[in-house]
Amino acid sequence: MAQSIVSREELLENAYQIAERNGVSALSVRGLANATGISVGTVYRHFSAKDELTTATIQLYFKHAFYERFCHIDPQVGFVDYCREMHASMREVTTHFRECWLRGIDALPAVEKAAARLRESQQIEHILHGLVQIYEHDARISADLPDGFDAESVCRFVIENVMGGLHHRNGNCDVLFGLLERTLYANRTQ
Repeated sequence: MAQSIVSREELLENAYQIAERNGVSALSVRGLANATGISVGTVYRHFSAKDELTTATIQLYFKHAFYERFCHIDPQVGFVDYCREMHASMREVTTHFRECWLRGIDALPAVEKAAARLRESQQIEHILHGLVQIYEHDARISADLPDGFDAESVCRFVIENVMGGLHHRNGNCDVLFGLLERTLYANRTQ
């Protein structure tokens, strides 16, 4: 097999395409090497184990799905409106992920599932950090909220409820956003 120089990013994009077409369970080091036209050893130079490849590919999925769209602060968008947009996007992304990427997930070894769960929790912490920044930049949020309504507590509450709704597949967070709007913007003119 003719060797070519390939970067980690190129391998990840090829792995992404494989997972997008056939699900993450179809991803293998040998399959990626064949699809890229390189040796298995070349793949292992970039990824020490298959679970590292799987986890990096899943991370790339969420990067494509969220980072470009939500990793900036728009002073024109308030916290609750941002949460609504984020929720709609997360609903779309998780539905696609479940239907396309998780096909055959039961075939994945436990170590890869555990690595994917760890990556998911790291993504949630990243989202939390971003939400806190949005909250802190929303000048409409009332300054006289009860104790415990600090940025991190409110944002963690939002994420836990949004994720809970998505996990149970009902995904409806209208009540959550209505309560947030009435509570956070209470004493403010709309």
